[in-house]
Amino acid sequence: MIQQIEEVTMAEVKRKKRPNADLIQAVRDQRDKILKVYDQVADKRPLIVLDFQRKKIHARPYEDYKAIVRGDSRMLLNEEHVKAVAKNKVLVLVWDGATRRLVITKLRRS
Repeated sequence: MIQQIEEVTMAEVKRKKRPNADLIQAVRDQRDKILKVYDQVADKRPLIVLDFQRKKIHARPYEDYKAIVRGDSRMLLNEEHVKAVAKNKVLVLVWDGATRRLVITKLRRS
């Protein structure tokens, strides 16, 4: 009996090793645009939402966004926000609607 060998693409292998590397790379690639959006409303200390699929960047009031997040996610978001504010960094949430992944990261403002 011949067994069929399943082909696995390099992208699938990389995703298993580093499942959110593409989302983090999107933040790096869009860094200048993210900081430009942030600087327009920096005095309000917003968080930035990067829509991975649509390649759109939005500044959202932190308190408004926090209100729609539930339970453990709210606690994590709050911890990350406190860290970002303390270190004068930009809090970035990357959302991939196709795979339903959410990544939270921070950017230096300098």
